[in-house]
Amino acid sequence: MPKALMYHSIQNPPKQTPFKSLFIKKAEFKRQLLALKLIGYKFTTLSKLEDKSVILTFDDAYKNFIENAFPVLQKFNAPAYVFVPALLVGKYNKWDVDKVKVNLPLMDWSDLSFLIKNGIKIGSHTLTHPFLTKIPFEEAKKEIEYSKKMLEDKLGVEVDTFCYPYGDYNEKIVKLVKDAGYKYAFTTKEGKFNGFENPYQINRIFVEGNKLISLPDFLRKVLVY
Repeated sequence: MPKALMYHSIQNPPKQTPFKSLFIKKAEFKRQLLALKLIGYKFTTLSKLEDKSVILTFDDAYKNFIENAFPVLQKFNAPAYVFVPALLVGKYNKWDVDKVKVNLPLMDWSDLSFLIKNGIKIGSHTLTHPFLTKIPFEEAKKEIEYSKKMLEDKLGVEVDTFCYPYGDYNEKIVKLVKDAGYKYAFTTKEGKFNGFENPYQINRIFVEGNKLISLPDFLRKVLVY
């Protein structure tokens, strides 16, 4: 059974943030990938799935991805998906900076172009990272459609993968994603991989950055799903 893992920031957790679960230390991330490799998992993309595949996904396109996650991915020859809020490229986490208490820079267009040339898949995370079910329908439509077009125009690649900000969606939002031309969409729901039967509501496993979560705990969580 394939696994889809969800990450956010790969860096040491800032002392001031109350959301330390969103931060994974680089060394910890490296240990996790090594452990998965040692028990026989292969890192791959949605188009090349096998029974023992792992799909690595990173929400929000933080600058720390290219600084800390990408070098580790290279060592393991591992592809990954990075979900980008297109209008915020080169800026910071405007959608939750007040809540997270940390200003986190996002990657710029040159960073994203570099990653594409090195095997990283870029997906849409809308334009501005809103709760899609809580904004007017036409705004949600623009967030979904225009983000795809903007990413494709700027980066020169097809963007066929979407990720619902905050995991917030309903049937109308799913239809907008389909109609916009995406082939896949990831949720924040934890569960067994369901991408074969439900490619627009793919479950993931949230990898929490918590000092109380050991490597054995990480592996147990992955294997449960």
